[in-house]
Amino acid sequence: MNDSSRSNPVMSFLRGCWRVLDGLRRVIHLALLLLVALVLIAVLTPTPVEVPRNAALVIAPSGMLVDELSGSPLDRAIARAQGLARQETLLRDLIESLQLARQDDRISAVVLDLSRLTGGGLSKLQELAGEVRELRATGKPILTYGESYTQGQYLVAAQADEVYLHPWGGVALQGLGYYVPFLRRALDSLLIDINVISVGEFKSAVEPLTRDDMSPGEREVAQAWLASLWSSYRREVAAGGRGLEADAIDAYIEGLVPALEAQRGDSARVALESGLVDALWHRDEFEARMRELVAADDTGEAAFRAIDHDTYLLAERSSNGYVRRLRRNQDADSVAVITATGMILPGAHAPGTIGSDSTSQLIRYAREDERVRALVLRIDSGGGSAFASEILVRELELFRDTGRPLVVSMGSVAASGGYMIALPADEIWASPSTLTGSIGVYSVIPTFPRALDRLGISIDGISTGWLAGEFRLDRELSPDARRLLELGAEHVYERFVGGVAADRNLAADEVERVAEGRVFSGIDAARVGLVDELGTLADAIDSAAQLAGLEPERWIVRHIEVESTLAQRVAMGLLSFGEPGIVLARSIVGGDGLRPLQALLGRLERELLVLQAFGDPRGVAMYCLVCELE
Repeated sequence: MNDSSRSNPVMSFLRGCWRVLDGLRRVIHLALLLLVALVLIAVLTPTPVEVPRNAALVIAPSGMLVDELSGSPLDRAIARAQGLARQETLLRDLIESLQLARQDDRISAVVLDLSRLTGGGLSKLQELAGEVRELRATGKPILTYGESYTQGQYLVAAQADEVYLHPWGGVALQGLGYYVPFLRRALDSLLIDINVISVGEFKSAVEPLTRDDMSPGEREVAQAWLASLWSSYRREVAAGGRGLEADAIDAYIEGLVPALEAQRGDSARVALESGLVDALWHRDEFEARMRELVAADDTGEAAFRAIDHDTYLLAERSSNGYVRRLRRNQDADSVAVITATGMILPGAHAPGTIGSDSTSQLIRYAREDERVRALVLRIDSGGGSAFASEILVRELELFRDTGRPLVVSMGSVAASGGYMIALPADEIWASPSTLTGSIGVYSVIPTFPRALDRLGISIDGISTGWLAGEFRLDRELSPDARRLLELGAEHVYERFVGGVAADRNLAADEVERVAEGRVFSGIDAARVGLVDELGTLADAIDSAAQLAGLEPERWIVRHIEVESTLAQRVAMGLLSFGEPGIVLARSIVGGDGLRPLQALLGRLERELLVLQAFGDPRGVAMYCLVCELE
């Protein structure tokens, strides 16, 4: 640089600006590094939480009860940071909270806040209700208060010692129903032809596309499993703390109109007179009752001293004793639990969907870990792709071939492909209200040449062989093409039925009696030999440990699931910085965070997957439509 440039005031100013900007860049980089370091420390260091004494444990599920949270952990964390209501609650978190509270002297009572519980399947509600009954047997008072109770909420609420209802509320018991929209006339009016190849007289997944009403066979099957599930619901309510007979539920529903007329439309008074609740109280009256059982809140934030189940679990899991137990048990023998929830699809998928690749990877992890002495597969699925189901069956067979026990626990649904992946198990456990079976397959191809013809559009061309272009949606399906689909579906069905006969040790005629797409409740499935035992996930885990010869209290349960990446954990730690942290968290993982209209788009995607056989390479699906009942 020459002397003239040094003496040039403009150049000197520019050099000064550059030095300032460069220094600012270094400061910003350093600040970001410090921020990331703080976030890492916050993420990796457990937050100390203290459980207050003489407090009430508040069990407050939000959304659906699930065995596995769906989607990305970051998406869920962002939703919480933005104050959005949770759409799902892990059933095992609620169960663990109730089990810990049994022996915890700091917990003097339990409150069931069911106002945000939207469902989750009858079997999960029953499992939660059973844990509430176990805690009630210890003598600790359990109370619940609601402005109203849905049918699912009341199943759990009925297990409490004291049930209170707002004076303007009600208990909405109505029974179970199964209604499906039938689309044949709508599709016909659009000049769309639905080509269906279905194997199984009772395989009803395609009926809404081909009929105007329920077939006699489907009506017969549905009546059986609906009656079984409703009977199970009534028994569960009767087993609670209300002293009700099972028939009282039916009597309440059948006599609702005259009872409301007698009470001048006062649904809360009808519930009280029917013995469904103890008293009609406002919230302040319920809070006064709680202050009789536990200490008053000394922070001024609530009427009585309480801790919610999420905070309670965090406190127990972050305590030094809990951490020491985890470290001490790292090399202990274990019963591994893998959760398979949602549709079965080829490839890798996020939790909430069973991917042939992603779920197989979890099974391989368990197979290759010598500390895993037994595996429990928890299934909650109505099925999906036949090809993906077969891949998972093979992976489970490889685990079974190691000589270690493989046990299946069925959740609300384990039907069609969901039942197929249960077949390699040494034992199959189901809830009394599980929907299972649906042993049948189908293929669906929609074509619309008639619609194109109406518009004056015709399709013509040439090919080197008869098969080229046979499966175009704008051409009519030929008899030979249909026969190809029939042969493929029949082959998969024969393999399915053969697998049931071999793995369940049933004769061919016995399998045929329970196949052809029939759906069974857990109780009926046990009767016909499709499952071995009735019980909860905990029962299945205990049985797996016994089959493995594990000594009591010398083994642990390990849930094998997809773990958050370091980037996701850092991003989640940034959420405490508010909206800027949310933006930065999204940029770190390259995701779009929340997905608008996610529920609607998910429903549309599911319907498209049904038509496309769930992306199955052979175009064959194994799915149970009726099993979507809530």
